[in-house]
Amino acid sequence: MTSIPPASLRERKKAETWTAIHEAAASLALDRGLERTTVEAVAERAGISPRTFFNYFPSKDDAVLGMRAPVLDPALLDDLDPGHELLEQVTRLLLAVARTAYAGGNRGRRRRLVQQYPQLGQRRREHAEEAEELVRRALADRLAADPPWAAGSAEEAGAEAAGAEAAGADELARMVVLLAGVPLRFALSSPAHAAEAGLTAEALEASLALFRRVRRVLP
Repeated sequence: MTSIPPASLRERKKAETWTAIHEAAASLALDRGLERTTVEAVAERAGISPRTFFNYFPSKDDAVLGMRAPVLDPALLDDLDPGHELLEQVTRLLLAVARTAYAGGNRGRRRRLVQQYPQLGQRRREHAEEAEELVRRALADRLAADPPWAAGSAEEAGAEAAGAEAAGADELARMVVLLAGVPLRFALSSPAHAAEAGLTAEALEASLALFRRVRRVLP
């Protein structure tokens, strides 16, 4: 069995600095308010220079939220099976990519800050849109590489398949990503969802089960 190599001293130092900046930014925002939380104040509390701050975060808001740009690990695409429950596969892929933006931090504190400062909620939505775009581009590439899968069988779907083929891989991928995001949004908006605990596997499975049910009953 292949073991994961331990993080280097450089990587550990970078992670520690990232955490120190985030903790300083979040605590200052709670203590002083977001407007009075400046990059200079965050850097001073974290024991770094303002220039170093921007090596870790592009903005004060990202530091307060403890978020970074989402990434899509190419390995996540290896098991993507176009012929089996594609929407559910993309739903799980969306969640995996979105979670890469959350590098740590206290969920309850993040939730309180977002509720108090709408601009933080907007920034969080922007990160979610970035994750969706990463998935959309990857899926479009896969569709473009397999036109029969993208368009379906002309014999089976007739004019619908021809219309799908005309739409192009980008449009098809965008539609799939939008549909695949529905179970996630439903689960996150559920009254039973506990933001502090994050989206649980059980909640996601329940949402996907309902999504399958709706797809079956709709004409």
